[in-house]
Amino acid sequence: MSSTSLRRLGAPRAMSATGGWVRSLVWSALLVALMAGVYLIAVQTPWGQNLDQRAFLTLRGTGATADVPHVVGLGSVTDVRLWLVSIVAIVGLGLWAGRRLSIVPLLALPVVAILITQFLRDELLTRADFDGFSWATNTFPSGHAAAAAGCVAAIVRAAPRRIAPLLAVAGVGWLTLVSQDLMVWGWHRPSDLLGSILLAAALMHLVPGAADGAGRGATMRSRALTAALTASAAAVGPLLWAVATDHLAVAPVGLVAAVAMASLIADGGPADGRRVSRIARGTDHERVEPSDRARGQQYHRGRLTAGIE
Repeated sequence: MSSTSLRRLGAPRAMSATGGWVRSLVWSALLVALMAGVYLIAVQTPWGQNLDQRAFLTLRGTGATADVPHVVGLGSVTDVRLWLVSIVAIVGLGLWAGRRLSIVPLLALPVVAILITQFLRDELLTRADFDGFSWATNTFPSGHAAAAAGCVAAIVRAAPRRIAPLLAVAGVGWLTLVSQDLMVWGWHRPSDLLGSILLAAALMHLVPGAADGAGRGATMRSRALTAALTASAAAVGPLLWAVATDHLAVAPVGLVAAVAMASLIADGGPADGRRVSRIARGTDHERVEPSDRARGQQYHRGRLTAGIE
C-alpha cells in the first residue's frame, strides 16, 4: 500500500479521533453541569434544601441499617478489599478490552474523584443557612459516594463493550445500597450522593472507550440503543428496592446512577492511542493479502507484459 493511500486512510481516522474527544468532553461537561445544577437547587435554595432534608430524614437513624449487610453497604467502601478487587477488575478487564496505557488513568481517577470532592466540600462550596440550623454545615459532595461511584465507573469504562452493560447494572444496584447506608447513618443527604456520582462519571469520560468492531454509523446507533437499554435495566433494581422497602429517598439516587453509568456506554470516546489499527498491522507488521479482484488484475497484467516481451 502506498504512502499516499496510507495518508488518505489516516486522515479520516484522525478526524474520527478528534470527534471522539469532542463527544467525550461534551458528555463530561454535561455531567458536571448536572452536578452544578444539583448543588444550586438542593443546597442554595430554601425549597431545594427543604426537599433534600426531608428525604434525608426519612432514612437517618432508622432501622434501615438491617436492610443491608454492613459488608455490602457503607462498610464495603472503607474496606481495603474493595480497592484490591477494583484494581484487579480494572486491569483484567482493561487488558481483555485491548487497553494498555489507558489503564493507568482508570486506576487513578477514583482517587482523583475523592480528592476533588474533599476540596469542593471542605474548601470551595458553602451551604446557605436559611433557618439558622446547626445542621447547615456543607456536606456536598460525598467522598464515600465518590469512592464507590469511581470504582464502578472505572470498571464499566475499562470493560469490553459486550459486558459493560451487565457491570453497569450490577454497579448501580450496589451504589444504591451504599447510598442508603450513607443516609441511614446520617452522613450525607441525597444531593451529596447525586453530586458525587455525576462527578465520578464525568471524570471517566476523559478516558478512551473500549474499541468497537462495527462501522462508525452502526456503532453510534448501537451505542445509543445499548445505553438506553442499560439505563432502563439499571433503574429497575433501585426503583423496586425503594418501593419494596418504602425507602423512596434512594430512588432518585439509583435513577441518576443508572443514567450516569449508561452515559459511559453511550460515549465511545477516542481510540486508545496504544491500540494498533488493523490497517497499520497489515501495513507494517504483516503481509497484506490482496483481494481476488486484485489478484486477477495482477495476473492479466503479468500476461500482458509477457506477451509484449
